[in-house]
Amino acid sequence: MVIPESSRSISQEDLLRLLGVARNWLNSPPGCWLLESERAVMRKALPACFGHHLVQYGLAAELLDDERTVLRNHWQLDLLGGPSALPVEETQWPFAPHSLDAVVLHHGLDFCLSPRSLLREAGQAVRAGGHLLVFGFNPWSSWGFNHFAGRDWFSEAGFISPARLTDWLELLGFAVEKRVDGCYLPPLKSQAWLERLRRIDALGQRHQLPGGGFYFLLARRQALGLTPRRQRGIVFPTLHLPPLVAGNRRTHKRNE
Repeated sequence: MVIPESSRSISQEDLLRLLGVARNWLNSPPGCWLLESERAVMRKALPACFGHHLVQYGLAAELLDDERTVLRNHWQLDLLGGPSALPVEETQWPFAPHSLDAVVLHHGLDFCLSPRSLLREAGQAVRAGGHLLVFGFNPWSSWGFNHFAGRDWFSEAGFISPARLTDWLELLGFAVEKRVDGCYLPPLKSQAWLERLRRIDALGQRHQLPGGGFYFLLARRQALGLTPRRQRGIVFPTLHLPPLVAGNRRTHKRNE
């Protein structure tokens, strides 16, 4: 079975611009609400991960700032780089195969040139028994309406459905152990309205109703047959970090 290619493309330059706009949006009321909800999910999910090496890649570089002590070694990878992040290309990570205990993709698949290539790169770095933690925007939600309607940066973000992502993970040898949904209100710009409607959001989270603005998948790499031998010694086989180059990214406008 082959993971299908998608429809539209976006240049590397446009992707970096899109990522910058989305990160600025995280400072808005709906952006702060999104991060607050996702951090709550992370606090409950990380104790299921064990080991020493964790890598985070994606939209918010500071998502795990309060949880750095869960795993001993913690690296941040980023297309734009930064004071605490390693600048990398999405398909060329400086880690040996099967060397990481956990990888967090915080909307990384929503902001990349090729979601399936990024997922493959992240997956092959995870050891047998290790975890892949993926946050994504749900196309079947009020947030997805903004995506299909072409509003703001939502129109260019990936919005890959959780069902499709689950299929991709299975192809790469991962089993989804847990799914959590959150943000059941539309991304309202008014903080006052978000506060007034929090009861609706709390109800959706309590019963894990379908239609949350984001979803979280906790997937574990399966050990089929003989367990691959763990790469001993240095986690980084080399630290030749390539510069960003022009490329194409496929966005997901619909699930066919």
